[in-house]
Order: sequence, then C-alpha cells, then structure tokens
Amino acid sequence: MSNLGTLIVTAAKSQPQALFGTVEAAQPLADAVADAAQLALHLRDLGLGRGARVALIGRSGSDYMLTWLAAQLAGVELALINPEYPDELVLAMLQDLQPAALAWLDRAGIAMAGSERRQLDLRTWWDAYRARTDRAAAAALATLDGLACAPSDIASFIHTSGTTGRPKFCALSHEYLLRLGRFFADSLVLGPNDRVFAPLPMFHINPLGYGLIGSLTARASVLGTRQFSASKFWPTVKEHGITALVLHAAPSIILATTTTHADAQGHGVRVAFGVESTLCGLFDIPVGVGGYGSTESAGLCHAWHFRARDPQMASEGISNYAGRARYDVAWKVAEDGEILTRDKLGQAIFSGYMRDGKVVPALDPDGWFHTGDKGRIDGYGNLVFLERMNEAIRVKGEYVPIDFVETALTRCASLGQFALWRKDSATTGHEVVIYTESGTVNLDEVRAAIEPLPRFMRPLRVIRVARLPRTGGGKVQRAQLGAAPELESTLL
Repeated sequence: MSNLGTLIVTAAKSQPQALFGTVEAAQPLADAVADAAQLALHLRDLGLGRGARVALIGRSGSDYMLTWLAAQLAGVELALINPEYPDELVLAMLQDLQPAALAWLDRAGIAMAGSERRQLDLRTWWDAYRARTDRAAAAALATLDGLACAPSDIASFIHTSGTTGRPKFCALSHEYLLRLGRFFADSLVLGPNDRVFAPLPMFHINPLGYGLIGSLTARASVLGTRQFSASKFWPTVKEHGITALVLHAAPSIILATTTTHADAQGHGVRVAFGVESTLCGLFDIPVGVGGYGSTESAGLCHAWHFRARDPQMASEGISNYAGRARYDVAWKVAEDGEILTRDKLGQAIFSGYMRDGKVVPALDPDGWFHTGDKGRIDGYGNLVFLERMNEAIRVKGEYVPIDFVETALTRCASLGQFALWRKDSATTGHEVVIYTESGTVNLDEVRAAIEPLPRFMRPLRVIRVARLPRTGGGKVQRAQLGAAPELESTLL
C-alpha cells in the first residue's frame, strides 16, 4: 500500500460499517469516504488536486476529519493549524508554508497576501452538501488523484510548538504516516472489533497519526470529539463502547485528578496509550502503552507496555522506560546526552521543515535527526527519555510560543527588562510567568496586552527578581530563572 488514499479506500471496502468521525456525529466509514470523495472532486474542480498545498484551520469536528480524508483522496498536501493561534501568528507561519488556499471550519478566515490564493469556507460547503438530496456515493473513487500519490509525496503538515520562534511546519510523507499507523496499530494490537477514542485536537500527531491512521490500518472504528471534557469522558467511553484510548500527559493528569474509579466503572477499555501505570490501576485499564517520539522523529519510534500498578522503571523527572524500538528507525545518545534518530529504510523520519514554500531537510551530514531531547541508556540497553534540552513551556499539552508572547508584552513599558518562563503545575504541566527586574509594573497594562492571547498562552503572574541571569553575550538564561531569588510575586 503506497499512499493514504489507497489505505482509506481499502479500509472502507473491508469494514464499511466501522465508525468514523466524532462521538457527536459519527457515521459508517463507507459513508464517510463517499462524503469525502465528493469534497475531493470539488477540490479538483477548484484546481486543488495532487500536489496542491492547502492550509486548514478549524476545530476537530467530524467535518474536519472528513476534510482530511478528502485531501488524501484528492492528493492535496493538507497543513493542519491550531485554531487557537491568533491571526497574526498564523499569517507569519503561512509565510513558510505558502499554500495555494486557506480553508477553515467553525471560525473566521484570514486574509492572505496574493490574489491567487483561494479562500474556502468549508462550513458553507459541508452545510450545502448535506442539504442536497442527491448525495450518491462517488462512482469514480478509483480515478481520484490521491490514489496515484507516490510514497514520498507529502500528505500532511503538522506544525511544531515554536518554543523560541514561530512554529515550523513538519512535512510528513504518505510513507511516513503509513509506517507510523502500522507501528501504532501493532503496538496496541488493534483490530476490526476495536473502537478507538482519540479526544485530542487533530493538528497533533497523536490523534491523527496514532488514532485516525492507526485505526484505518487496523480496520478499527475511530472516534474523536470536538473538545476534551473530563466530566463527559467516562460516560462517553461507556456509551460508545470504546476499547482503546489515545491520550497524552495533560488529559491523563486531568482524568486522574478530576475523575474517580466510580466514574469509570463499567467501561470496556482494554488498552490505553499515553498513560502511566498508576492511571491504569486507578481506572481498571488492563494494559497501558507508553512511547517516545516526535512529529519529526518518526512520530513514535519507541513503545513499551505495562500492566496496572507496575512499578515505574525509571525515576528521572517525567521519564519513561522505552522498550520496543521500531525496526525502521535507528537511535543513539550523543556525548552531550542528546537523543539522535535516523531513518533505516526510507521515509520513517519526517521530510523536513517548510521554509519559504520549500521542504528543507533537517538531518546532519550522517543522516541523524537531532531531537533536542536528553536521554540515557539504562543497564539493559534501553533508551530512557529524560527531558527537553531546549527552553519550552507546555500548558495542558500545548506548547507556548515564547517569542510570540514576549512580542505581545513589549508594548508594556512598565515591564522594563523581562523574560517569559514557567513554573511547574500539578494540573497543567507548566504555568506561564513573567520574570522582570522592574519594581513598578503596571498590572492593568500587562493584562490588556495578554487579553487577546489564547488562554493557554497567558502569563498567570509577574515575578520580580534583582537581576535576570544572562550569558556573557547578554542572552537571558531561562533555565536559571527558577533559581533566582524572588523579591515579589503578583498574580495577574
């Protein structure tokens, strides 16, 4: 199977009644593919066929998932963008992507420079399509351009966090996503009787690469949701007969701290990804699966299994014990402790970052990708992930683009010399804070500056220190800010 279009069509023929979409609006996979084929034909009529680059910004509803299907059937290179990002940040990101069109769902569009760039309000299209009475399945599925894509063709772009600069789009080939889907499906032993729940935003690699593509690979049902809700989580799992979960650290923590064993009692989940053994024990989930990887580094290049209440095998920070490495990805730990990964068979590692409309490879001369993660090798020869080596702030699973938030704060003259950084939080991972040397901060001025930002990007407090730690060249050393004595701490 050489491309995602073929995977989609084959899965629909094999398991036409498998469910696809969100728990709010799921439908049989065969119907979903027929709907997606109609949009694929519409895209082709607009001149957006194989190799055309389209940016999609919207919420993770069923129509969003159907649009991704349609893009693969059409051969369109679809870039998925966080809908919480402000317009000015998205426009800056689009300078690197240079799409032929911008499509959006359930939010306003953004005016892009260049009259040749199309603007597609997909909500209008989907609403009009569903109002029609002649919604016959596309008879010409086999003629759609996406079924002719080469394995190395780009299928999707997923953006990075942009921790110290603007987010970068990672180019992901058809082969990359097919290999990832196979590794994930095999790691969780997914099959046609499974119903996979991936209640995360689809612009992340977890719900898209693991949940959606992993489920298509296994011919399993896959359900997302428009928005993660801890209070609705277990009722949803039980109502829809969910057997497998795709999570990550933030929702796992929220579930462990805000829901109980009684809430989960009666569920049918047999396996969960992105959880810890304590959570499996708390909610009677028989098998948990952990993993290491990144959007650039094969999506998922290590996976390991554990049972409920198994002891943690590595104690450092947020460490996990990485057991099973993918056969198509090589790895090593460099002298400085950085984890490096390399493609062994082709297309397992991402194709590169988008810069000025072109894919720029990000490998060293020997073909290694430098992950920016610190790790070690344990006594059994297994990889243990320790921490990120770079400066990163992550709130409820979302990375905060430091430069972007600091730029918004530069209008606050009363802050003087300042730096954005983080404090650990038991519920959100990190909280965003401002460190400053100024003793006369105008809090109303700061609140006005951060109010337009998405909630997860907003600083929660201002901390005054005597001096910001800097390098000899004058750059603030963020990692040392937490050790600086606090003269004053004020909530925003």
